[in-house]
Amino acid sequence: MTRARGRDRLGARQRRRPRLPALPGLRGWLWGAAVALVAVAGAGAAAKAVQQGRFLPLERVAVTEPPERVSGGRIREALAPHLHRSLLAVDVGGARQALEALPWVASAEVRRAWPGVLEVALVERQPLARWAGGGLLDTSGKRFEPPAATIPEGLALLSGPAGSEREVAGLFQDLRQRLGAQGLEVAALRLSPRASWHAELAEGVEVALGRQRPRERAARFAAVLPMLRQEEQAPLERVDLRYPNGFAAAWGAAEEAD
Repeated sequence: MTRARGRDRLGARQRRRPRLPALPGLRGWLWGAAVALVAVAGAGAAAKAVQQGRFLPLERVAVTEPPERVSGGRIREALAPHLHRSLLAVDVGGARQALEALPWVASAEVRRAWPGVLEVALVERQPLARWAGGGLLDTSGKRFEPPAATIPEGLALLSGPAGSEREVAGLFQDLRQRLGAQGLEVAALRLSPRASWHAELAEGVEVALGRQRPRERAARFAAVLPMLRQEEQAPLERVDLRYPNGFAAAWGAAEEAD
């Protein structure tokens, strides 16, 4: 009887369903998934807050130094498509490109300044001269076309074949420095299609520089100019610097004394 009961109990134990083994790290995986869902939900809420401007709202745009030739209205028009209610969502790169597309802007810097300020720094072009083909040249020799009302008066007139802007601007600045030291102002400079240089001074004096070594020839003319002024009996009209070892000068008719 005892053995039979023992066998029955043993058979009952054998008929029981075996337990499934526990999966290692299951609790950790579930916990990580829950944290990830919370993080995704938090990121979505943060993105929505940024979109609605409730997180770090843009309070103002500050221009570090007031520009001389770019109006506040032009700056606002350029920035408007790239601004946002939240400072984080402002298109900084697009804003910089829009500002640098303005004619008088040589370069621009746009950056976020916490907590709610967008700072703008502009470097304006420095006008050098008018270009006969249209627009102006800046001091680097780059041509740009600003509004007519913003063009300063009294600029010299430069001209030359297409693509020669930088070369013409460079010689003009050199002549302006050399002859300016003698009290002469360069009013115009022209590079012909045959690569010959011709300048005109503010007093109406024409200066033929030729094709070769125009800087050396201008320096030679500036060196002897004081002597010419001492000897001249009439207004100087034309100077030809194309000679290898000198130059020719032509004077106008002397004015009669009263």
